[in-house]
Amino acid sequence: MDKALNTAMRAIALAITMLQLYSVVMQPLPLHMHYILILGAICLLVFGRNVEPRTTTGLAIDLAWVAVTLAWVIYLTANHERYITRIAFVDRPTQWDVVAGMALLVTLLEATRRVAGMGLFVIASLFVAYGFLGQYLPTGIGHSGMTMSRFVDIEVLSNNGIFGIPIGAVVSYIFYFILFATFLELSGGGQLFIDLAFALTGRTRGGPAKSAVIASGLMGSINGSAVANVVGTGTFTIPLMRRFGYKPHFSAAVEAASSTGGQLMPPIMGAAAFVMVELTGLDYVTILSGAAIPALLYYLAILFAVDLTAKKDGLRGIPRGELPDIRKGIFRRLHLLAPLVVLVDMMINGSSLMMSAIYAFVAAIAASMITKETRIGPMAMLRGLEQSAYAIIVVAIPCATAGLIIGIIVQTGIGLKFTSFVLSLADGSMLLSLLAVMVACIILGMGMPTVSAYIMVAILMAPALSQLGIYVLSIHLFILYFALLSFVTPPVALASYAAAALAKTDSTKTGLTAFKLTLPGFIVPFAFVYNPALVMNGAWYEIALVSVSSMLGVYALAGSVVGMHLRRSTRIERLVAFSAAVMLIVPYLLTDLVGLAVFGGLLVIQSRRPEDVVVDSRAYKQAPTLPKEGLQVVK
Repeated sequence: MDKALNTAMRAIALAITMLQLYSVVMQPLPLHMHYILILGAICLLVFGRNVEPRTTTGLAIDLAWVAVTLAWVIYLTANHERYITRIAFVDRPTQWDVVAGMALLVTLLEATRRVAGMGLFVIASLFVAYGFLGQYLPTGIGHSGMTMSRFVDIEVLSNNGIFGIPIGAVVSYIFYFILFATFLELSGGGQLFIDLAFALTGRTRGGPAKSAVIASGLMGSINGSAVANVVGTGTFTIPLMRRFGYKPHFSAAVEAASSTGGQLMPPIMGAAAFVMVELTGLDYVTILSGAAIPALLYYLAILFAVDLTAKKDGLRGIPRGELPDIRKGIFRRLHLLAPLVVLVDMMINGSSLMMSAIYAFVAAIAASMITKETRIGPMAMLRGLEQSAYAIIVVAIPCATAGLIIGIIVQTGIGLKFTSFVLSLADGSMLLSLLAVMVACIILGMGMPTVSAYIMVAILMAPALSQLGIYVLSIHLFILYFALLSFVTPPVALASYAAAALAKTDSTKTGLTAFKLTLPGFIVPFAFVYNPALVMNGAWYEIALVSVSSMLGVYALAGSVVGMHLRRSTRIERLVAFSAAVMLIVPYLLTDLVGLAVFGGLLVIQSRRPEDVVVDSRAYKQAPTLPKEGLQVVK
């Protein structure tokens, strides 16, 4: 029975992808019906797919959830024409509409618990309870309450709830980007990124760690999952860093920080950037260009820290004789960059996100056919179509749940009350408001998919920040940054914990080290809020000036964390460097000049000291030797 159910789930996964392609190539379905079918099929995958061995009781429970899901999918699909023609809040839902809607609610909450964990499940449940019990709450936060009929009218039968903007983004273009990324990786694009990273930095000081930073950033941009990226690339990069002398907790922290930041890196930026298009009304190219400099600063900070740590501990790069023949691997796969060129070119030239991703997907298949090594065969193609549907689960379920929460926020007016509360609490102070949003992002992001945390905080707190006159892209990138940083920030730092498990080291120590490495990620967002030139909103000379000063600040900050610039730093020098870094990153001319003078003075003082005596501490016994050809990523 279990085997038959798994076979059925594989068929459903394939059907999801084929339905998505059919709606583009042949004829689009009515949106509401399309959303119902896709969300229903994804819920079936959640309940029916055998991720781990099931007991007889577990199988029976899963089959019951499958049956409930099938029931509401069939009913809502059969009645979708009536839903299209009805007048909301005038034509009341029927009794069976309410039954089907409540069945959808409970299955969605259970799917959320399984996919996104207890954090989002509890938050969604509290919002549902708030929607039904608002009349019993104090005046300040209460409302008139919602009946089941009104709840179903809003959340299920309209486009303002579960089947609203977030799930619309999944169906309209996020899915196609995941499809493209899946096929690019199947053809060997991920391996190309690894090889490129090692070709660029492998022989430099601290080369293995620098290569890990670049490779993890490139991979993270495509797959959009910090934890998945840690598991994928970290299996190789962490032992390699340890072999060349980096401490286990530092190696794990580098991998966690690099994998997390991939969702900030253009041109794909994970799923949250696509939702940002819907919430801000900005075009994707504006978001990409605005995210470029902050993402560069984030990765420069990690690279500086890695380089200065290598200098401090006497770590060298991979000797030429031990470096695999990466060039051969690069030349064999270099044509796989063509799909990325197609993707970026189409987006820059104004094509829709969906069509850009579709053409890039086709280009990925075509490019793979050029050589035998990268060719995607028929069976691999079927596997890719299936994997794309499974990959969308971790985005679609949280997005549907976010739509549920948005519907309650809009109908109860809690969003306006929350905005007023934040503004009154901060007493009009931009800094206090930003700090409140930062804390909310980190708390809501603990153990939760990035897109969920981003959507919830954006809906609740972006209106409050917009009333302070902050540039809209700065607001949403600020929220995205801190939603992401929860993955490396204790106490619930999932990416750090995953990396620590691979490195077999202390997870708390790894989390604290990753936090230090990502310190610029905590400062830079405040900088681009106060000076939008950092997100490409200003004159070219403003953008150039603030970029250069911020890069210097990031270097000063990295050295402060590591305890090394030109020479090993004393505690006082580290404090001085930290102060100079903050002044350089804060986007004001006066603070830039003061920070530059302070940091320049520190470097002069260090240059007059004798050279540090450092012994090469490379340790070969902690990992196996490198393969003779290519750098294979263990999946």
